[in-house]
Amino acid sequence: MSNNGKLSRKWGYIFALTALAALGTCIAGLLYKEYLIAVATGVVFGAQIFNFIKWKRQ
Repeated sequence: MSNNGKLSRKWGYIFALTALAALGTCIAGLLYKEYLIAVATGVVFGAQIFNFIKWKRQ
């Protein structure tokens, strides 16, 4: 199952959906003044954006 080191389209969708969920949770954390949750999900959001950009360049 070698595809020359490239990730399938499915992974791009997973990265995007995870980023959207993390962004929503981050916003909710800020609204409810749960700053630890907001920061943690903000980090997850950033990591998923990085993964998505890296996936797009393949």
